[in-house]
Amino acid sequence: MDWLVPWYSVTDNARQVAAMEHELCRELAVGHPLYGLPVRTVGRRQDCDDVLFAIDDGTGRFAVVHLTWLHNPPDRPPWPCTAVYLSFDEWVAECMHRDHKDFHEEQPE
Repeated sequence: MDWLVPWYSVTDNARQVAAMEHELCRELAVGHPLYGLPVRTVGRRQDCDDVLFAIDDGTGRFAVVHLTWLHNPPDRPPWPCTAVYLSFDEWVAECMHRDHKDFHEEQPE
């Protein structure tokens, strides 16, 4: 898989994976779409607090979550802001490619 900037894989960094999953658990409250679901950290944006999680419930879904890093979690739903994709391929097509294009349009020449 070729990751496009600003996204990158974190699957080879166990410490970062554990930190992202711990923070997500801290921020989720009853009523959030990911509350109580098993997740696995897959990727992260280099320019903001967006993290890509695989939802390991057998559906093949993925979610991009904008972690808030609040001092007194959990957040109130709908926070942290979350977008759910039906598959990794859907995330690539609808999110990663858009973010890549937007990232490069925002960079000064």
